[in-house]
Amino acid sequence: MIQGLIIESERFIMFNLNFNVMKKQLLTAALMLTGIFALTPSANGKSVMDSNLTMEWMNTDVAPLELEARQGFGMGDKFFLQNKQTGKIEVWDKTGKIDELASGKGTNLTFDDAGNIIVRVGEFNTDYVNTRNEIRIISADRSVVKDIPLSGIPKGRLDFWGHVRGNVLDETEGGILYMGVAWQPFIYEIPIINGEQDVANTYNYSYFSPFKVNGQFASTSIISSWKDVEDLAILSPLYTATNCNSIQRLSLDEDENWVHDSYFITPRHSGCAGFYIFKMGEQKYIVYPSGANNADGFTISKLATKETSENEDSDESVRVATKYSEQKDDGNPMYINNAYFGNHLTAEVISSTQAYIYQYYPKGYLAKYLLTVKGTDGVDNLAADNKAVVMGGKGEIIIEGEASSIEIYTTGGVLVSRNNDNVKCVPGIYIVKTDGNVTKVIVK
Repeated sequence: MIQGLIIESERFIMFNLNFNVMKKQLLTAALMLTGIFALTPSANGKSVMDSNLTMEWMNTDVAPLELEARQGFGMGDKFFLQNKQTGKIEVWDKTGKIDELASGKGTNLTFDDAGNIIVRVGEFNTDYVNTRNEIRIISADRSVVKDIPLSGIPKGRLDFWGHVRGNVLDETEGGILYMGVAWQPFIYEIPIINGEQDVANTYNYSYFSPFKVNGQFASTSIISSWKDVEDLAILSPLYTATNCNSIQRLSLDEDENWVHDSYFITPRHSGCAGFYIFKMGEQKYIVYPSGANNADGFTISKLATKETSENEDSDESVRVATKYSEQKDDGNPMYINNAYFGNHLTAEVISSTQAYIYQYYPKGYLAKYLLTVKGTDGVDNLAADNKAVVMGGKGEIIIEGEASSIEIYTTGGVLVSRNNDNVKCVPGIYIVKTDGNVTKVIVK
């Protein structure tokens, strides 16, 4: 009997020891996870972004419009999408489609500094010709609608237009549309004054792409210019120019010709077409597509240039914030490679420290975000707190972005891997530490 009591006592002691060990392990895991709720990047549903970005709203009902609405922009809490099939500009907000504006069968849609809408009414996938109206101008207050042809543009295709400098309805200075067409090595400068093309002062400039593009332009190339950004003309990246600083600054040479000057520093840049330059306080910024697989992420950086298009570690110093691509439950990107590599972005400045960022990703969604920086003059930027995003996939953990230290643990505290950004592992829950930030991921 005494022996039986000793055995039972030993069992009781072992149970308590095991229970205490288990409690300790659970407590350790809980402590490791305490930072999850205060992490950067922050999360809005499945949307993950750095802490100085917050999502105002997202609408995914536009996804079926991918092939028909290839370009769009946001302003004033609304989005404008050109539907070439219906010949209408669809007006959307967070609730859905709220209005339509008559347009045409083109895909190009943009606006100028005054908020006037400029849309192509000429038919998609056809050359620009001067025997028909190619442009419709809709005034910012919708009271004026004017259709005009384009002269001086040779045969060629261009599906997107960049931002238009000035006010195309102004009677004195007007505005300027810059464009190129596929298969032609020229940039065309098209002044539009009082709603009419100034044909006599329409010029073409020889242009040779540093990326050795056949014909110098793709059909998705974008050239933009802003009146308050030192009269810059900027050429967008092509879909083949992924992971490099491929947005170019163009400047006027001594012969008054637009030529390649330098590259804007755009860390994490993808090959999607779309970007926007804006100014808060005394600091200029650029927002552009970012991430792998031409997915739907974007990044905001301080406006700066350098001579090479090569990515360097030092490029990260200008990065202000990143919105990471949407993820499926299996950890893979939800939206990749829409039919024409579009990820259209605009900015609406509301103070010296805040701006709304509008995003139209065809095949995916419309979304509005709030960007916040530090300082009354916008110079002292709130840098992104975490340079890496952690994703759990099918049989693997992926770390995207910059991280000087990576540690992956089981929930029991066992080290699985150190300083690897792609780790194969069995299904389960893991704790990932990147530069002091803690993330829990699920591997399926």
